[in-house]
Amino acid sequence: MSITSFNKASLPKKVILSGADCFHLVLDKHAKKHSAGGNVMRKIFYFNSALSYNKINDILKSSPVIYWLCNIKFVPGLLMKLPTWQYIDRNNEIILLEHHTVVEDGIPDNILNRDITIESTRFIEADLVHYPSGGCAFILSWNHILLDAKGTTLLFEHLNLLSENKPQSFDIFFPGKEKKTNIVTYIRNMYKVKKFVQTSSKPPVSSVACTSLKTGDGKTLTKVISFNVEETKKINANAFKTGSRFGPTLYLVACCTHVINFLNHQKNKAGDIWLPIPYDGRLRGAAGPLISNCVSFLFYRIPVNEMNTIPQTVKCLSTQMTAQIKDGIPQRYSMFLNMMRHMPLWLYYFLISRTGKGVFASFLYTSTGDNFNNLKSLFGEPIRNLNMIPALTFPPGLTFVFLKHDNELNINIAYSPDVINNNELHLIEEKIKEILLADY
Repeated sequence: MSITSFNKASLPKKVILSGADCFHLVLDKHAKKHSAGGNVMRKIFYFNSALSYNKINDILKSSPVIYWLCNIKFVPGLLMKLPTWQYIDRNNEIILLEHHTVVEDGIPDNILNRDITIESTRFIEADLVHYPSGGCAFILSWNHILLDAKGTTLLFEHLNLLSENKPQSFDIFFPGKEKKTNIVTYIRNMYKVKKFVQTSSKPPVSSVACTSLKTGDGKTLTKVISFNVEETKKINANAFKTGSRFGPTLYLVACCTHVINFLNHQKNKAGDIWLPIPYDGRLRGAAGPLISNCVSFLFYRIPVNEMNTIPQTVKCLSTQMTAQIKDGIPQRYSMFLNMMRHMPLWLYYFLISRTGKGVFASFLYTSTGDNFNNLKSLFGEPIRNLNMIPALTFPPGLTFVFLKHDNELNINIAYSPDVINNNELHLIEEKIKEILLADY
């Protein structure tokens, strides 16, 4: 298997950034301003036995998508020209680095602290970590501006098809041609969205981090909380009992909200909580695109008096979700983000940070849903477990990632040590277990 297994001429010469991609450009600028983490996502796959370096290397280098990600540069928008990724065939191949560590299931700091910036030569990186037990972990890292959570699901499906030598179509990898929206529609929509978001997020909003706080060394730390199959079943049953009728998401959000409210009470800064939740903008059942963020948001404001019980908070969230979907807020917000692409990045950043007075959210929540639940193997090898480390937006400097694999729920808490100390992290862990597994 070699790099010549695909036709380079078929790779797109340029891809226009989506509105959600450009919002991540703003987050990238925000991360640089606060020296916090960067805008890098990492997916970690654990295996019981050692994987063949050469086999993985060959599969990665035979991927047209990964080759494209190693041979593009960012071209900013000018006046009415939209920002694009420009493909320049420099023959850059992905670099797979090999590591050995004595800490079982640990990820070396030199991987976790490695940034992939907008100026990087490659926008995707790979690592293979070997453990004393004979097992290993494969880690893929990428700049979030290029792929969202669903896109990465599609990427790993693509790698599995490659390892099985199965044919694939280029069509699903890259975004198709956009429909043009006239300026009057854009402007009308902008006022509606701006009014909605400003009303939803109006001060005072309680955040885990104060806006004046500066990070120390920009570290992102993580803590994984795991639940077995029986505990995961109970969490799903609790979600239904408390009124979360469309899957467990609203229950999980409510539980996180109660944890943060409890933490804020400890700090004497309790208040309303404001939270944007990612919403996949792809058509239901669509297989792509793989490249580009297709995410919009639903926005929730949870008043203090709606956080007395979990069922009460779930009902509060459910009412807001139903109203926003009925009003087409996710689609309207996507259109708003698409319009904002026409602005210079410095002005875009100024408007976004000014509107939220520096607060992007009280805390952040994301979930892979069932996307990885049934992923049994990668590179033809059985997966023992998997994890995801998100890009850490600061402020707030705290993100909950819910990921289900093999019917077992994992929560990965990504946090800045300048926002959450060890005692508070222990408190969060104890409280979230207590609330998720309570009897309702």
